[in-house]
Amino acid sequence: MPMALPILHLNEIPHEGLSLSCDVHADDLTLDQEDVRIPGGLAMALNAVSAGTTVHVTGTLRGTARRQCVRCLNEYDDALWLPIVGEYHQDTALKSRPAGREPAERSDEDEGDDNYIYTGEVIELGEMLREQVLLATPMQPLCREECQGLCPVCGQDLNVRRCECREEQIPSPFNVLKKLRETTPNTSKRTTKAK
Repeated sequence: MPMALPILHLNEIPHEGLSLSCDVHADDLTLDQEDVRIPGGLAMALNAVSAGTTVHVTGTLRGTARRQCVRCLNEYDDALWLPIVGEYHQDTALKSRPAGREPAERSDEDEGDDNYIYTGEVIELGEMLREQVLLATPMQPLCREECQGLCPVCGQDLNVRRCECREEQIPSPFNVLKKLRETTPNTSKRTTKAK
């Protein structure tokens, strides 16, 4: 049974900081199979340090992701070691605005990649951790750099063995122009109109 993510309570973070360690599962981070497959969960180790209403969170996520190679379509295990850095700022605009009003504009300083907003005295870590896992997912996962892929003719995995197919030359759309040039008499003079 997956354990729920720990929640940071601002008043429980001592002056010297708070260390957290636990296992995090894909369900805890609301990760779907389409996002990333993490069969055994991730080991989380975080440190939280409070400075007024700002909380700095650093640490790591370690584990294994199961990916599918884009060249040979085989699944492989990819070791993950993700550094975590985040800064949580209290949403003070929420307290000062009347109900139903839009939040005040935020400065560029508040909208960095590693900046997050919390309300009240509770900090939820799930969004930050989910974001870090998704950002670490490669666009073109490869089982290894030298992966040969599949034969485009018969589909044989070329990492296992070579097939007997000959590579077919795909006709170039410019062959028509090449033939036209060969059949047209070569004129070295160009005619231009003088103005």
